[in-house]
Amino acid sequence: MSHDRIASTFDEWVQSGQAEGLQAGHSDVVAQVIPQMGIRAGMQTLDLGCGTGWATRILAAAAPGAGAIGIDASAEMIAKAESLHDLTSRARYERGTFEAIDYKDGKFDRVFSMEALYYAVDLDQSISEIHRVLKPTGVAHVIVNRFSESRHSEGWANTVGLDMAYLSVDEWQARFAGVGFAVETERVLDSRGPGDEASFEPDAHCPDFQTRVELHEAGSLWIRATKPE
Repeated sequence: MSHDRIASTFDEWVQSGQAEGLQAGHSDVVAQVIPQMGIRAGMQTLDLGCGTGWATRILAAAAPGAGAIGIDASAEMIAKAESLHDLTSRARYERGTFEAIDYKDGKFDRVFSMEALYYAVDLDQSISEIHRVLKPTGVAHVIVNRFSESRHSEGWANTVGLDMAYLSVDEWQARFAGVGFAVETERVLDSRGPGDEASFEPDAHCPDFQTRVELHEAGSLWIRATKPE
């Protein structure tokens, strides 16, 4: 899968209005994770796969003087992020890829990624880049909803039309440990629950309410990877 193919897919999401639902779908889990990231005054965070920049802006506002930079392969996503910028948070958005992060070694205190890393063209290289741009003792917080213990997520690659990593929790942990990270993982459940069956509307990811329930029960995989001192 090429970066151009990934970029064009997410360009189409913006053009079709599909990108508008990303914040609503992921906001609860992000609201649980960011307060636990230990972002302190002046810290800098990199948001990988920032999309429309909604989480980047939250990260930038997490502490006084903190800042965040979001990168995304999609030019349309970056343009949308810039159009939504609030002009008060220390956030900015740039086009780029996970495999070649255009920042110096040890620039960031934190790296964050919500539902994006499994799109990497080269996952191992992307994780190596995360390690490179983090300061010693810096922490990457990576959240993915597609992992093998969440069995209904396997078909998402066909639905989206892109290659996507499909790893077990242990395999995700091993990939990060392989470049020198100390790794912890846990599941995060959306506190809003799976919703009400009476108002459920099927879609390509959830053809029936039972699938929705089981996806909710599997939760999001939160990977916390610390770069040693």
